[in-house]
Amino acid sequence: MSRYSRNKTNLRQIEGRHSVIETLLSNKKVSYIDLSDSNDSGSQIEKIKDLANSKNISVNLISKKSIEKKSATKKSQGVILYLDDNYQSSVEDMIFLADKKKEIPLIIFLDRVQDPHNLGAIARTAEIFGAHGLVVPAKDSAKISPGAIRASAGALEHIEFTIVNSISKTLEYLKKMNFQVFSLDMDGENIKDIKINNKIPIALVVGSEHDGISKRIIDTSDKILSVPMKGEISSLNVSVATGIILYELFSKRNLSG
Repeated sequence: MSRYSRNKTNLRQIEGRHSVIETLLSNKKVSYIDLSDSNDSGSQIEKIKDLANSKNISVNLISKKSIEKKSATKKSQGVILYLDDNYQSSVEDMIFLADKKKEIPLIIFLDRVQDPHNLGAIARTAEIFGAHGLVVPAKDSAKISPGAIRASAGALEHIEFTIVNSISKTLEYLKKMNFQVFSLDMDGENIKDIKINNKIPIALVVGSEHDGISKRIIDTSDKILSVPMKGEISSLNVSVATGIILYELFSKRNLSG
């Protein structure tokens, strides 16, 4: 099964006004756009039309009913963009991207994160805090879908994303390249107390909503990180916890500078 939602012409759908604008602002190859003929004119719709016109992208005006029938999320806001699904990233691409930016690589691994909305939210936070890519396993994991793209607020069109057969083997490969592997777990060390070597690349692993990170990955991690908590609730949503950890890593490593 593909990692993307496809229509019958084998294109990937991007739905919602903000996500469509973010995609048009990226370097992705856009095939065409469907726009509801009943859309009220507004700043976002006008921006979509202007960006499409500047890039010579065809905009098809179709009925609201047709848009709703095509929509996978049922929250298209009257616009669907279609991408040529012709690229495959890799961890090497992520390392190359970091090198190009003169930054130390930071790659996020999602170990069996099932909810596409969590995937999207993590992608959004990862992009904001300067991560160079997301890696997910081929099995038992959420994939890029219109729902994930919507939850990412367009971030999935601005961050490298790849699928691997084995997260464990990929981490072993990166460790041979001097990466340090950090895993997020409730029983880990307080992120506030962790000292980070700013010159060593990081692979950050976050686990599934129900089972956390697999024991094999925990056992091979260089550090186990946790988020300090005070309330009665025993755990955080995985996307929220990941956001906190990324903020702390961002602060410690000063990726912006």
